[in-house]
Amino acid sequence: MTIHDELHRTRQALQALEKSLVALRNQLGAHLDVLRLLDDLDRCRTDLRRLEGQLRPSRRHELVAIPDGDYDESFWADAEHEGLGRRAL
Repeated sequence: MTIHDELHRTRQALQALEKSLVALRNQLGAHLDVLRLLDDLDRCRTDLRRLEGQLRPSRRHELVAIPDGDYDESFWADAEHEGLGRRAL
């Protein structure tokens, strides 16, 4: 199984747990232990979302290759129009 399959199974398990806990709360009322379990469930969901976010590929960490060679001369063609002065020859 892939990590994505496991994450999906975990989400399903949390949904099933919520359904059971809501049924318990409906039968027992606002029982302290049931409310604590519901709070724990919220933390589990938050942690799962955080984990999923960490496992998603992120574009902000993409590496950009910068060539070691000299830049093309046309790159500097309008440099004096940008207030940078003339390029030293």
